Amino acid sequence: MPKPPTTPAFTAPEHHLGEVALILLTRAPDDTALRKAASLIDNAAVAAWALRPDTLLPLTQEQYRQLLDYFAAPDIFDLALYLGGDRTQIRTLMDHIAAQLDDALSHYPAPAQPTE
Repeated sequence: MPKPPTTPAFTAPEHHLGEVALILLTRAPDDTALRKAASLIDNAAVAAWALRPDTLLPLTQEQYRQLLDYFAAPDIFDLALYLGGDRTQIRTLMDHIAAQLDDALSHYPAPAQPTE
């Protein structure tokens, strides 16, 4: 008997868990919607990292994703669910990611360039 596909783990910093729970309760997505949304988030985050502004060039892909999760995990998750995980909407999510990080950087200094 084949195993049902597992729902991908969506990680969010502890300070966002309440918001994420509220999104899950209000949107009530099924496993397929969660998988599609998680996949869209992963793909959009990688693409947004590749097109990141010069101020974020020092960040690795993992660091960029951590910064994104810290500042905007619930907003990104909610939009991905709203978009239905539709990969044709990746640019919409990428633009939202860029806007969220631009807003964060307007309040905090950009990461420093590594010294050699």
